[in-house]
Amino acid sequence: MNALLSNMLLCIKEFNKSDFVFCNEEDGRLKSFRKSFDSAVKRAEIKDFRFHNLRHTFASHLVMNGVDLNTVKELLGHKSIIKTLRYSHLSQDHKAKAVELLGSRFDSPQILLP
Repeated sequence: MNALLSNMLLCIKEFNKSDFVFCNEEDGRLKSFRKSFDSAVKRAEIKDFRFHNLRHTFASHLVMNGVDLNTVKELLGHKSIIKTLRYSHLSQDHKAKAVELLGSRFDSPQILLP
């Protein structure tokens, strides 16, 4: 758990009378996380999104922020780096920036000369 999540949970605890992070107002217990998640996705008008997609998002953001694949593999609990590669997707913007970075190395004429 990182510091941001820890702080968020502490803030929830200040306003939430339940012992649970995910709860309802009636008795504090959440009966169906899946139903609540699906309802939140629907209210947010997000199309074609499943809970499992969050694992892909987690892996992708880690990789795009410079975390090595082996660390991502360990965090996801994968046995194979190949599985981790299936989870870590690079955004088009991220790939474009990578190509621009390479292009900036050749902006200077002296780099092209022997």
